[in-house]
This record gives sequence, C-alpha cells and structure tokens, in this order.
Amino acid sequence: MAIPPYVLVAAAVEGELSRLRRRMHAWAAEEIGRRAVARGRLCGVPVRLMVTGPGMANTVQALAAVIECRPPRLILQTGCAGAFRESGLGVGDVAVATEEIDAHLGIEPANPDNPPEFLPFSVMAAETDAVPGRYPLPRRWAQAALAALRDDRTRAETRDAKSAGAAAPQKVGVGSGPFLTVSTVTATDLGAERRYRHYGACMEAMEGAGAAHVAAHYGLPFLEVRAASNLVGRRDRASWDLDLAFRRATWAVMTILKHFRGLVEEKRP
Repeated sequence: MAIPPYVLVAAAVEGELSRLRRRMHAWAAEEIGRRAVARGRLCGVPVRLMVTGPGMANTVQALAAVIECRPPRLILQTGCAGAFRESGLGVGDVAVATEEIDAHLGIEPANPDNPPEFLPFSVMAAETDAVPGRYPLPRRWAQAALAALRDDRTRAETRDAKSAGAAAPQKVGVGSGPFLTVSTVTATDLGAERRYRHYGACMEAMEGAGAAHVAAHYGLPFLEVRAASNLVGRRDRASWDLDLAFRRATWAVMTILKHFRGLVEEKRP
C-alpha cells in the first residue's frame, strides 16, 4: 500500500507540539519506535507529530524509527531555542535554520578558549558535500519557509493597520542563519559571546545537528524553524517566555504548512 506524502513535525517536548495537536483534523494515535505519534492533517497537509525527547540521541533514534517505518516527504523540526543577542533576534522572534552546526564534534583545541577543530575526515557524505560537523540544509526549503513567514507577517500587519481602532499586534521578528546544536546548554554571558564569535549562529538548541544527520543519511529534506524563548547567556529563568515561544513556533509551523502544500505533494525527482 502506497504511503501518501506527509510532513513529519518533530519537537523535543510536549509543550512544543500541544497547540499543533489541538488544531489537527481527523487525527489518530499510533506508536512508532516505542514513541507516540499523532497522525492527521494541518492546513490540509498530511502530518505526523512526534515528541522525540531532548537531545541528539533521542532525536536520532526517534526520527530513524519513523523514517524506516513511514518515510516522510519532509522533516520539520520545531520548538523553542535560545537566541544569540548579536543575531538581532529577541524573545518571541522566529528563525529558520540555513545550516546545522554540531558544537561538540571535532578535535580538542590547543587553546581551551577556542572551539573544537574540524575533524580531518567527514562523518558522512551529504550528496556531494563532506560533513565534518556542519550540515548544509536544502536552500530551496529554507528560502521558501522564510518567504512564507515574512509574507504572512506583512499581510497580518497590513490587515491590522486598516482596522479602525484595532491595536497593532506585537511584531514578530523573522530571521535566518546557522543553528548551533549543543549537548551542554550555554549558561554564561562569556560562553555565549565566545560561541557566537566562533560560529556566528543565530540560535542554540539541542537537537538540530542530529536531525540533520539522519535526514542527510536517508536523503530526505530537512527544515528547522524555532522561536526564541530566551537569550543565550547567563541563566535567568525569570526572563524566559516559553509560552510565547511555543505560540510563535506554532504560528510558524502552520504558516509553513499552509504555503508548502504543493511542495509536499509534488513527486520527488
């Protein structure tokens, strides 16, 4: 029996997917790889939602299990993240990944203040590119996602401006850039400054490089879009806004799916 094309939407924790699950039409529960998966439609697009658990090990196991059982047309990683101050992003802003960087893969540097040096060999081959720790992502999907988010934001602001007496919505910043994947969350301002200087990433999270690795191994397109719940640096939970990040990530996924229906349904070359 042929499996219709669908989008696998993955996130580390339940809160990052709960709003999407409530919006799904005709959804059903299934289990793949000993993990719960919700199957249904969002914006007319067939989807599966999966909570992988935090970190790369959980992500790799969860995605590989789903791909081996039900290969998706696209893997979409989402949720919250920390934004680097220097990127210009703030709490609640959304970003699309252009590249995934594994912060801990490499060779110990002679200077402990420097990041690991790149390996002298590739950990895998992604099409024709060697991958020593930085995973290139499909430009076509990232550019389409970024355009969809910016277009939807502009149209929403235009509608509000024409509504007499309506308060302007809180603006959401939309950006793109490399995402940094860490196993140890940055918790000092000095650490944040060093990591931005070394990598130039716009967001820090714990799953992206693992998901990108699995997607490249199976030859599947991968896209990551996250909303900032906090700024990378000194750990101050009082300044975090997880609920806002979850809501903004939900908006981003819904907007992307709405614009991606044709891309999901088209035949792969």
